[in-house]
Amino acid sequence: MKRMDDHFILHRSRSGLFSKHRSGDVPYITNGFSDNGVMGFVSPLKEDRVFRFRGIAVSAFCEATMQIPPFIGYGCAGTGITALEPRYPMSVEQLAYAAAYINLALRWRFSWYWRSTASRLGRLSMPETLDTDLTFNVRELMPPVNLQSPNGTGDNLVFRRFALGEIFTLQPGTYHSFGTLPRGLTPMISCGDEENGVCGYFDVRKVHSHRMTIAFNGATLAAKYHPYVFAAKDDVAVCIPKYSMRMTTLLFIKVMLKREQWRFSYYRKCYKEKLDRVTLPLPSKSDGSIDEDRIESIMGGTPYSAFIHDRLQ
Repeated sequence: MKRMDDHFILHRSRSGLFSKHRSGDVPYITNGFSDNGVMGFVSPLKEDRVFRFRGIAVSAFCEATMQIPPFIGYGCAGTGITALEPRYPMSVEQLAYAAAYINLALRWRFSWYWRSTASRLGRLSMPETLDTDLTFNVRELMPPVNLQSPNGTGDNLVFRRFALGEIFTLQPGTYHSFGTLPRGLTPMISCGDEENGVCGYFDVRKVHSHRMTIAFNGATLAAKYHPYVFAAKDDVAVCIPKYSMRMTTLLFIKVMLKREQWRFSYYRKCYKEKLDRVTLPLPSKSDGSIDEDRIESIMGGTPYSAFIHDRLQ
């Protein structure tokens, strides 16, 4: 293994706020993977550091994206974008391999409270050589998919938009802070994305079981299903169905919520009243109710349906 700074020269970004720029042709790179980290295209300001090499941009949360020149990295008190300039000629494949390695093997080290910086990244280990032979047959690696239409009829699905408040009683979690709660065995669910939202285990009385939660904060609208007894923080909503609902319907709703996540962000958060009004397109019957037969058929056609079913029942 080699240190990262044996492969790359690490540069701190320096830039003005995105809102201070005029539109232009230079990508302005920020945190996250959306649109390869590109917030928009700008005309550089005098104080901007413009990177003119093909390299990798690493966010404060260690999200690595490959960039072509020129580009500007968001710079914020030393914890913005770190630009990685190759110390020797690297192909696109080598840069892609390095970015993937950072995302898969190194990203776990950083968080909101421990952000990546040039000095912290430079000390981390990477493979001695960066692979270039990355070709493989994607089709052979993909699981088989049942492409038969639901119920085998071939007819078109009819969708209706259902408000979440129509189908769930959305109950905010009970606990605001767990700093004073005694340690125990009950998982506490928060808005975090890892470990199915579990942020710790505590001895608490107000619990739920076999429910879905939806995040108000963080990755807003991120839904998690919990096939166990759990407690919830007040940054998630516990979804209590207003009528008996199949497991496949719950999981389908969870998937469809991902389509609506773009509506919210860290700066445009959700809350219960907004969540009640969020609508999702779901297959519907002629009487306007959710068509759970069609949903079950759709979910049953996915390659991992049997695996998921056995573990959630």
